[in-house]
Amino acid sequence: MGQTIKRHYDRYTLEFKKQAVRLADDLSVTATEIADSLGIHVVMLYRWRMELKNGTLRENKHMKKTNAPPKKVKKRADPTKAKDDELLAAKRKIKALERSLSSTQEELDILKKARRFFEKTKR
Repeated sequence: MGQTIKRHYDRYTLEFKKQAVRLADDLSVTATEIADSLGIHVVMLYRWRMELKNGTLRENKHMKKTNAPPKKVKKRADPTKAKDDELLAAKRKIKALERSLSSTQEELDILKKARRFFEKTKR
């Protein structure tokens, strides 16, 4: 015997349905364009429109209610942490400058050696 395939059906909130119907009621855009942009079938949009008109449009009863995420409380900046971060940034900058300086020193040494080499070959 074949296996039954569990199908996943999208569930939409009541606010989403109302917003879709409001968009579809706009005369400058067709309902098919609205349905395509929202990723739903145009028949579903027409059904929602009819249900809203009849007053039977409602949220899916199986839809899980989501709680609003808790508000994040801003932490006060720790003055010692700010100083530590500033010190760390300064140390990074110093290391980058030291690398740049050593690279420039190497280039200068190579140029000095090249100058001495070409002076010897001219004689």
